[in-house]
Amino acid sequence: MLTALREKTSGWIATIIIGLLIVPFAFFGVNNYFDSSIETWVAKVGESEISQDDFRSRFDQYRQQMRRMLGDNYDGASIESAESKSRLLDNMIEAEVLRQVSQELGLVVGRGELQKEISQMEVFHTNGKFDPQQYTLLLASQGMTPRGFEARMREDMTIRALPTALNDSALATTSEVDNYFRLRDQTRDLNVLMLEAPAADAVADPSEETLQAYLTEHSDRYVSEEQVAIEYVIVDASAIDVPAQASEESLRERYETQKSRYSRPAQRLASHILVKVAADAPAQAQQDAQARADELAKQARGGADFAELAKQHSDDIGSKSAGGDLGWLEPGFLDPAFETALFAMQKDAISDPVKSSEGWHVIQLRDERPGEIKSFEEVRAELEQDYNQNERERRFSELAGRLVDEVFQNPTELKAAADKLGLQLQTTATFGRAGGADPITFNRDVLNFAFAPGSIEKGEGSDPIKLDEARTAVVRVAEHKPSVPLSFAEVRDQLLSDWRREQRQNLADKRADDLLQRLNNGESLADLAADVGVELRSEAGVGRGAVNLDREVVSKAFTLARPAEGSPSFAKVDLPAERRALVEVTKVNDGDPNSVPAMERQAVSQQIAQTKAAIEMQDMIDKAKQGIEIQRAVDRL
Repeated sequence: MLTALREKTSGWIATIIIGLLIVPFAFFGVNNYFDSSIETWVAKVGESEISQDDFRSRFDQYRQQMRRMLGDNYDGASIESAESKSRLLDNMIEAEVLRQVSQELGLVVGRGELQKEISQMEVFHTNGKFDPQQYTLLLASQGMTPRGFEARMREDMTIRALPTALNDSALATTSEVDNYFRLRDQTRDLNVLMLEAPAADAVADPSEETLQAYLTEHSDRYVSEEQVAIEYVIVDASAIDVPAQASEESLRERYETQKSRYSRPAQRLASHILVKVAADAPAQAQQDAQARADELAKQARGGADFAELAKQHSDDIGSKSAGGDLGWLEPGFLDPAFETALFAMQKDAISDPVKSSEGWHVIQLRDERPGEIKSFEEVRAELEQDYNQNERERRFSELAGRLVDEVFQNPTELKAAADKLGLQLQTTATFGRAGGADPITFNRDVLNFAFAPGSIEKGEGSDPIKLDEARTAVVRVAEHKPSVPLSFAEVRDQLLSDWRREQRQNLADKRADDLLQRLNNGESLADLAADVGVELRSEAGVGRGAVNLDREVVSKAFTLARPAEGSPSFAKVDLPAERRALVEVTKVNDGDPNSVPAMERQAVSQQIAQTKAAIEMQDMIDKAKQGIEIQRAVDRL
């Protein structure tokens, strides 16, 4: 397969992450009710369309992922920006291009590999293991069927198979690894001339007219902070009582309907070798594939190492590198013929070739686990706990929904809704964009809503805002204090401080620039140091992480060109607090790759190989895009 890939392209990429779409919601606009022919795609990749529904679903998933990752640092305005949406659309376009390339190359994900991938997803686990009922119920709650989800999963896995195949085949040369360590461990010999900040009295006090002019020139810096005050109502799940305990009858009914949660079906640890042949292939091709499978089964039974046979001969790209390993398999998720054969086998047996929709399988049964189920008495406490939790969640959702309904009826006033539902209306003092004294003002979603122009102009209640796992709130802007220019009298002291600092910076720059010009004219740094009465600091063997010099000096030194014999490289460095420096590189000392431990070399070699594979993958996508017509409709995002 890799030969086919590289015949079509060459080159390299930064890592591609293809996210699995687990929660695709449907969004329908008003246009659906009028004209079904209205264009609703946001991008076209050849003949394939990326619909608004697909984009919105992916964007919703992205938004939720960012909320989980960033927590209180989540910035809704940034996430919702046009730039952010455009980047996501570009990612979706590249994924579609990759899908089309994969389809052209005939990449196939086997059913066993698909089942293994799904069974390992923790969202479908109960008590640490895959729960078929949880799987079905969770998909149903999102409007999906197992068939539809598995089709999407298969597509995503097929897309990921290309980068995986390239990554598995990529190699880093000894020269590349050596060069990495030469650069990473490189040191430099430096001379540094430190120039302290100009003295405070080096700048004369400005006139009032000068300060007035400075304020006029920089008026945007000297404004009051925009502030708001909000009122809000919180629905707190922990404050909701669940007065009634579940009856014995309801617990037993719950046990029966959820029995699969407390059971483990029989499992088989299997490996396989796939001889792929299309279902509609000619009879001779079918016979040839079966004959090949017969020969492989014969070799396996004759003592050949099954894993090695799979690595050399299997057409299942997902399992061949692992010696055909499919992991632990359960009934209900396999090709019927494959499942029947597998669960009829004895441990350590090798099957006759089994025909599926993908081709012929030679199966090895490596181990088995019998099914088991816990009794009602064993799980009674868990059932009661689940009942209480579910009842609390139900009441929480119901109360939150009623709050939204009440606010919808009277969006510019929250008190009536709070009073009707027995909830507390709370208010904050005014606060800025950094938040205030009330903890709710540090929630990023609350801040984004409170300072949104529409929230301020309309004064209406928000949609529900999730504060944490147990609390949600509805918020309304009760008061707004816009940002206004500050008067000269209010900012005079700050103006004077800023003006003096700027003048000292100008003096520091002029002094350093004059000395730099003298260096360019041929004078030595040592002569300049003597001329200005500053001791020249010489440091040998300075590494990239050196802490005995200013970070800015070290960073600048490692950007300078390798000096020629007798001709050092030099540059000016800006430092904090109006300080400046001139740095001179007199010698570059490369790191010694032979001194690096073997394990570290191996780790770096793998990193380089992965990076090369990633860049080659991106190059493949870029080349494929050149041959595909791609259209974007960003106005529909």
